[in-house]
Amino acid sequence: MVYISVMKKYLNTLLVFISLLLIDLIFYLISFEKLRFIALLRMILINGALAFLCTLFTSKTKKRLNTIICFILIFLFGVYAYIQLGLKNMLETYYSFKAVADGGFRVGEFVGYFIKSTKWTYYLEFLPAILYLILRRYFNDDYKISIKMIAVPIICASLLLLSLINSEGPLKDAIKGQDNLDVIVSHTGVNTFLFEDISSLFIKHENRLVIEDAEEEIIEEEIPKEISLKRTFDDTRWLNDIDEENDDTLKTIDNYLISRPIENKNDMTGHYEGYNFIYFLVESLDYMGIDKELTPTIWKMMNDGYYFSNHYTPVFTCGTGDSEFASMTSLMPYGSNCTVYSVTHNNLSNSIATLFKNKGYSTYEFHNWDDTFYKRSELSKAYGIDVYKDIDDLDFDIVYGWQSDSILAEKTMDYYINDDNFFVYYVTSTMHWPYNEDSYYGNHYLDRINEVHPDYPLEVKRYISKTMEFDKMLETLIDGLKKADKLDKTVFCFWPDHHPFNISVDYVKRYTNIIDRYQPYGFYMSPFIIYCANDKGETNTSICSTFDHLPTVANLFNLNYDPRLYVGNDIFNDNCRVILTNGDWINNDGIYIYASDEFINFNNSEISEEKIDKITTEVRNTVKVSRAMVSTDYFNKRSYLVNPINIEE
Repeated sequence: MVYISVMKKYLNTLLVFISLLLIDLIFYLISFEKLRFIALLRMILINGALAFLCTLFTSKTKKRLNTIICFILIFLFGVYAYIQLGLKNMLETYYSFKAVADGGFRVGEFVGYFIKSTKWTYYLEFLPAILYLILRRYFNDDYKISIKMIAVPIICASLLLLSLINSEGPLKDAIKGQDNLDVIVSHTGVNTFLFEDISSLFIKHENRLVIEDAEEEIIEEEIPKEISLKRTFDDTRWLNDIDEENDDTLKTIDNYLISRPIENKNDMTGHYEGYNFIYFLVESLDYMGIDKELTPTIWKMMNDGYYFSNHYTPVFTCGTGDSEFASMTSLMPYGSNCTVYSVTHNNLSNSIATLFKNKGYSTYEFHNWDDTFYKRSELSKAYGIDVYKDIDDLDFDIVYGWQSDSILAEKTMDYYINDDNFFVYYVTSTMHWPYNEDSYYGNHYLDRINEVHPDYPLEVKRYISKTMEFDKMLETLIDGLKKADKLDKTVFCFWPDHHPFNISVDYVKRYTNIIDRYQPYGFYMSPFIIYCANDKGETNTSICSTFDHLPTVANLFNLNYDPRLYVGNDIFNDNCRVILTNGDWINNDGIYIYASDEFINFNNSEISEEKIDKITTEVRNTVKVSRAMVSTDYFNKRSYLVNPINIEE
């Protein structure tokens, strides 16, 4: 074998490569259960190319400067990996630079808590930089190495390009616009994610909207002769606009939507027509906090109302804001940045608030915080809210931590209590993390909790204490509506933005007594309750999610809406599916895992490969079209669709 005295750049290439690869491997092993071979291959290729490029540009410098530059590069990659691990742990999602740039002011709010909440294993990401310095000092410039090693970085760079160009499946979808951060990371590693992240700041990916073919399944439905449950709309204007449309993206959206089947009415259509509606986005509401003795009002509403026991809340890039967007509009948020930062001036007349407004309701939104995190004062207008009031408008006595939900109810009821028909949207905050440190409402009900659950961990007790404050809010509203003689004609509906962040997953599973949190995706199961005092509800076991709120409520109140415009479906038709942010989906048959292309059956139910493929294609099409509707401000061009012309048969 031929040996030469290798120039320092080739030795350095090997050391940089080892360090960068270790960063990727540490990240992957912490984040995922098993290492995929294709992911390992791509890690080797990308890090080999990075090492080659780094040492190529520093080869003319002296060893000390060369070492410093390469160390800084490795260290920055380690910092990025550390931050992504911490964000995933704290907020259940990876973050892109664009998301941070859009709402960068939010980062400063939680730097201290971020550092305190990170696990010790995340600090392993800094070890490769230290290892590099040690190895660089140990080996001198005359170290002999095979000449064949010189070709390795060049081959890696070439294979990298070939790998990215020819990659199929989830990676190709993600890079070409699927907008799925989890998929990118799980198939390439964090260093490739970093490059995709940086490029997204400077390169706008123009992705042509292409609808994939899915074989339609024809189902004959029997409609009772005595009553027609069929919805029919006059699409004349829409068809004319489609014929005249020159924008390919808009035309594709139009053709996709108008060709979708129209969901029929059912026995629950108009069940609450003419009733008032109070809609709650409850910060971090979870089964762990619901207790018959400690939260009796929530317990009563769950047992006496319509309780949806298989409801899921997907977690998006901006947990609260994007979850709210999904519920209010039944459209799919973006996957890599905060949707609500870019839609404040969009036409969102498809929202649930506007549907009520079109029915003659007065519309209100109340929140016990301010615009620090989301521009709710602007979003509320986009959603069709007539009156918006937050903590700056309501003269709150500020306490340590998050503010009172029950006081929010007390300070706002006079705004709407005398209206003939009202839609009220409450966005609560009391139950917001942290739970591992003191706060006013985290400690407020601890004495009572200690009487019932003395052995519970303090974090769980603080969470329950905050939940009790929301329970008091419901009690306050019930008392006020009863005094105004409006309780029997008012419907309550509440759901969470996400599960509790920054609390042990094991705690959430162990101290939930209502459902099984150990089942696949059980952690994402969440309460969704519709309650009216004069109505006896029932437990509904249909699979459903945040996207299904709007169609379900619109049908219950017999609002004028076109089901084709929305991602979700009416839960009472029992044909919903949960679309998760990583490409997985859940229906009544089981769970499809997109990254590994496998299906987990529920109760040994039978489902064919053809049906799985068909549903997966439908899900992908729905996600792409829905996000295109958001990015093109679709309802600014087709505003008439949100108040369709019905054809009575």
